[in-house]
Amino acid sequence: MEIRQPAYVLHRRAYRETSLLVTLLTPEHGKINAVVRGVRGKTRSALQKNAVLQPFQKLQIQWKEKAHTTSDLVTLSLFEPEPLRFPLEGEASFCGLYMNELLYRLLYHGAAVEELFADYEQALFALLKTHNRSEQAWVLRQFESALLQALGVELNGVDDAHHQPLQAAQDYLYYPEMGAYPYQEGMQQGGVLISGACLQALAERRFCEACLPQWKVLLRQILSVYLGNKPILARQLFK
Repeated sequence: MEIRQPAYVLHRRAYRETSLLVTLLTPEHGKINAVVRGVRGKTRSALQKNAVLQPFQKLQIQWKEKAHTTSDLVTLSLFEPEPLRFPLEGEASFCGLYMNELLYRLLYHGAAVEELFADYEQALFALLKTHNRSEQAWVLRQFESALLQALGVELNGVDDAHHQPLQAAQDYLYYPEMGAYPYQEGMQQGGVLISGACLQALAERRFCEACLPQWKVLLRQILSVYLGNKPILARQLFK
């Protein structure tokens, strides 16, 4: 059976003499690994194909589903660009590469992510319109939250760990996979110190510039549980 999907390139690397091994994001089949032949080289055809397989360019791809296979590797029989393209530049492009790296490392192969696919596309569109780091940071925090939700990780901005409503004026220690505990002087550290107001704003997807530093630390710590010790390479671009 031939499968046809919209897709975005997340990662690519050389494969054999003239091919690429490309990881793509699709809505119905999630993250897939695909062999694309005849892409490397100096022929006109190879250069044209290579120019299409770039980040932030929406594609239509096609491959044949094979029965009775244990490999997650497919061979693309067709890939062509769609009119939608996001020409990110400068730090906005670093943000896009950061999102790609998160998806590449955290998504499961073959699991449908239709809602997250739409969130990714919306984040790329939002990055095009950003003018400063605060706006870019807000786009990333919303995308990180959407990604965690797609992975089944609840970020509770309504109740604390004792099932009591969050209080905006109260500070909390937030522990990944445990939730928010009201902060009191002398409490054992280990969680992320964050105000109830910032937790509520994040849950409501409500922008608050003063909360950006707390959100960054919180989401970074939660993501680190699933990313492990290997650093995010895209973060180095901002330095």
